[in-house]
Amino acid sequence: MTFGQPRIGNAVFASYFSQNVPNTIRVTHEHDMVPHLPPYYTYFPQKTYHHFAREVWLYNIGLGSLVYTVEKICDNSGEDPSCSRSVSGNSISDHLTYFGIDLMAETWGSCRIVMNSHVANYSATDLRGNLVLSRTPTSSTLRLNAQTEGQRSSVL
Repeated sequence: MTFGQPRIGNAVFASYFSQNVPNTIRVTHEHDMVPHLPPYYTYFPQKTYHHFAREVWLYNIGLGSLVYTVEKICDNSGEDPSCSRSVSGNSISDHLTYFGIDLMAETWGSCRIVMNSHVANYSATDLRGNLVLSRTPTSSTLRLNAQTEGQRSSVL
């Protein structure tokens, strides 16, 4: 699962990627500018960069003073004209927040996940330092640690 991913290759590459990694999902948010890069040229679809298939587009619907976030599951083309391609990609702030979580580091030199305190309550790390998100983090971490230890002993 990626958040705000740019286009990564031509249509042939995107098709090959989708066939070999079928369970991938690209999540895009409102007017996020990064998924619109590099630009898609409709006159040269075989020569332009292309997204791989499954997109989930997050956008807001306003109803009076209420604002609701809607998740739209797009078609399998990778370039669904009714999803993020239906809007202009002109927002940096939409690239920095997904599902209410800030996806940016506090300083330029750090490379880590920054999340709000609500999500941090459900996270832990396994023996390899991988982030584990679970409503019961100790049981998931213990199970992952046991699997990791079992794999190590079978390799030795």
